[in-house]
Order: sequence, then structure tokens, then C-alpha cells
Amino acid sequence: GVLFRSSTASSGINAEYGLQYVGGGFSPEQQPPKLLWIKRHLPDTWARAAHLFDLPDWLTYKASGSTVRSLCSATCKWGYVLERGGWDTQFLGSVGLEELVDLEMLGRTVMSPGESIPGGVSDSAAEELGLKPGISVAVSMIDAHAGTLGLLQHVPRTPSRTLSIISGTSTCIMGLSARRTFVPGVWGPYQGAVLPGMWLYEGGQTAAGSALDHIVHNHPAYTSQITYTQLNTDLGNLTNPETLTRTRDLHVLPDLHGNRSPLALPWFRGVISGLDLDSSYASLLNMYLATVQGLALGVRLVMDKLREHGLEYTDIAVCGGLAKNPLYLHVLANVTMTRVAVPRAENMMCAGSALLAQCAHQGHVLHDILDAGQAEMDVYKPGEEFSQFYEKKYKVYCNMVTEQLRYREIMHSE
Repeated sequence: GVLFRSSTASSGINAEYGLQYVGGGFSPEQQPPKLLWIKRHLPDTWARAAHLFDLPDWLTYKASGSTVRSLCSATCKWGYVLERGGWDTQFLGSVGLEELVDLEMLGRTVMSPGESIPGGVSDSAAEELGLKPGISVAVSMIDAHAGTLGLLQHVPRTPSRTLSIISGTSTCIMGLSARRTFVPGVWGPYQGAVLPGMWLYEGGQTAAGSALDHIVHNHPAYTSQITYTQLNTDLGNLTNPETLTRTRDLHVLPDLHGNRSPLALPWFRGVISGLDLDSSYASLLNMYLATVQGLALGVRLVMDKLREHGLEYTDIAVCGGLAKNPLYLHVLANVTMTRVAVPRAENMMCAGSALLAQCAHQGHVLHDILDAGQAEMDVYKPGEEFSQFYEKKYKVYCNMVTEQLRYREIMHSE
């Protein structure tokens, strides 16, 4: 959709705005570039718009009739900066979004996730949903951020030391800290977006599960009957160094749809080094393994960028599609040399949303609910026997990133 069509609009906005709070530049995945694209290319739609909502805020609006916006959505997607007084109307006017300056379309009231929206469920929504009017409606969160909240409850680790990975077609890499710093190429710092009093640092991979599917499904040996469970079984013992080091001469940089972080380059593309004429099933296994390793190496690149700025995480918690893949979890632990925890409960996004509803109904503080959380989880620990191999793989990975940038410079020079 609008996602990467807004790249040109993003470039124009980035020339105008002090961008520390969005990692150094607005992504075309965030809302100001999308709004500018809509205004330029769909002027009739723009003229008819009375309110502009992120999906979570749209859902609370439909439930309550309130135009309250979530601090999570406003901060992470719309350029709202709490410590600078909220909306930057001067910025909005300077980039051609002057219709938003009076804040009627954006939302004049912004509340923290888990707070109770005044009035609760509206009469019309209650009738439509079969509920009682006035039931509490919680201020919302973006889906991945609710997943982070759910993970932090189900994986009893210190929030400021746990990196949450919410995986799917793409991957969100979420770190919290009590200290504010600015990390180029990592979105944030976002104040209070997940937990009050804490800053969120949001990295990500634009293509994760989708990149894995694309590479595996396009291998000559792939058939629709092949599953990831079968591939994992046929690879052999996932804790055996001989299994995971068979990609010594095959390397995958899986940024097939741009690099969200830490490069923040929508045009960035993937690379495979070590291709040959082999079209066998064994070749498919190797390509699958190398792609999983590439995804884990991308997480390490983000972690190293965070570490450069004083943000150190001793644990990783994972949910979503890749959390169901033991190969990914083993490789991630060994590539990052970090413990990886996966809750056995399902759907951390729903779990996080339920916590918000509980806070709104009972008046709890999110920190208190997290402290009470205990759940079963599986833990994957790194093995020293893999460290030397993955240090070498990481050097190759970083060289591939550098070379990709150099190729771009060569081909786009005068």
C-alpha cells in the first residue's frame, strides 16, 4: 500500500525536522510521510478527512466515541514528543501539513496506554457488541508494542535488560531503558510508549518471515509439501556444531525489502554469497539455514548499535511466527551470545492488550502487573562452541552490508 510509496515524501520531511526522536529520520512506514503522500496524490480523500487515526486509536474511537489518542501511537508513529510539549505544530506547517496545525484531525487529547477513556463503551457500541454501556475502554497500544508488554509479563526478566522481538513477516526489536539516549537508525527514544517512566528503542527488520519464505519457496528443490518442521528435522541435531556450521561458504543478507535499522535505508536490498549450480534438497537445507543465520545476524547488528550507545540487554524474549521455529531460536542465542526465552502461552499481543484492559478497569499501574506475572517458558542458551564460527559469520555479514553501500555509491555517482 502506501508503505513505500511515501519514500519521497519521507525524504522531504526529513529535510525539515529535528529528527533525534525518530532515529535520525522519518521512515516511510511512519505516518507523516504517508499523510503527505495522501495529500499530494489523493486530494479528494484528504479534503474529506475529519480525523486521522492509527488503527489502535480507531478501535478505541469505535468502542467509545472518544477521539483520545494513545501516547504509544502518537509518539511512535506520528512525531509526538512528550518532553517537548507534544505535537510540533511548527513542523507540521513547515512540511505542508498545515491543515493539522489546529490538532482537530490529529487529536488534542493524548493519554497513556492502560488509562481509562472517559465514558467507556458508548451506547451505540454497546448495542452493536452486546455489552453494557460504560464498560472500561483502555487507551490502546500498537500491536507490536502490546506484544512487548505481553512478553515482559510472561518472561519474568528485568524490563530494562530484556530485548523483545515480535516476529512475523517483519520483525520489531524492542528495548526499554530508564535512560534517554539517541541511537541513529533506531526509532526512538519514545517516552512512555510501553511503560510509564521508561524510554522505548525500536529497531526492526522490514522483511523477516517474508524473506525466509521468499528464499526457501524460490529454491528449485522446494515443493509445497515441504514444511519448516521437516527442514529442521532433516538438518539434524540443532545443538550440533556440525549441523549449524555447514554454511561456512554460504552467506545471506536477507534485507529483501529495505533495512529498517540500523541503516534506515528503504532502498537497501539483500545479497546471497556462495551460489552454485546445486539444485538438490541438501542445497535447500543449506540455503534455509543460511537465511535463518542472516536474520539472527541482523538482530545482532541492531544490538551492537544499541550497545554502542550504552543500552545493554542480557536476555531476549521472542513471540510471533519465528518463536515457533527452534532453529531460529537456537541460532539467535548463539549469534548474539544471549539467552533467548519464549513463553509457552499463545499470542502476546492479546496478552498485552488484556493487561491494558485490566489496568483501565481496576486502576492498576502496569509495572505492578508485570511484577506479578509468572508463566512457563522455554529458554535457549548460547554455546561457547559456536562463538568462533559466528564471529566469522558476523564479520562477513558486516562486510556484505558495507559492500552493498559501496555498490550503491558507485552506481549512483555522477
